[in-house]
Amino acid sequence: MSNKHLKEIYNETFKIVKKIVNEWDPLELLPSAPDDEYEFEIARIVSLLSNADSVNTLSDGIAQIFTKAFDWSFSEEECLPVARKIWAETKQKK
Repeated sequence: MSNKHLKEIYNETFKIVKKIVNEWDPLELLPSAPDDEYEFEIARIVSLLSNADSVNTLSDGIAQIFTKAFDWSFSEEECLPVARKIWAETKQKK
């Protein structure tokens, strides 16, 4: 796969994850915060997706990413609905 193709896949995945995370808005910062408020965490989720072997693994990773980034405790259970959406939207396109 060419770098251009990989970049297109990354950008498409990033857009999907950004839409889902911004709708979830776990800290209820939007619309007051800038549209890119969660972009660092979204990039980490996109990277995590390539190694996640299940929705539960993804959910646990999302919980860890947001817990570390915002010093707020997120559980795997509360991240499961958003993980399911991300999994469904990104894994079905492959």
